[in-house]
Amino acid sequence: MNKELIIRSNSDNVDFALLKDGKLIEFQNDEDNSKFSVGDVFLAKVRKSVPGLNAAFVNVGYHKDAFLHYHDLGPKLPTLMKFMKRVSTGKLKDYSLKNFRF
Repeated sequence: MNKELIIRSNSDNVDFALLKDGKLIEFQNDEDNSKFSVGDVFLAKVRKSVPGLNAAFVNVGYHKDAFLHYHDLGPKLPTLMKFMKRVSTGKLKDYSLKNFRF
């Protein structure tokens, strides 16, 4: 079994083709008209959780769901989740963030 990944790029788009034994099995065309970049903040809904990968597929409003790994959420996620849980259960009446290190 021989697999090849072919990438063709120009100023307007990037084409990806995955070949298996010389036959096309997947093709993806990404156009450069997107209005987002790395670091943008999105409001998303979790579509499918994948515990074995510590990841999830989330709907951010595009035709395909986005892949989100827990490392992408940043190193302070456990502290933020702890704070949110305490606030949502009513165990934290003072909403001050001074006791939490983000």
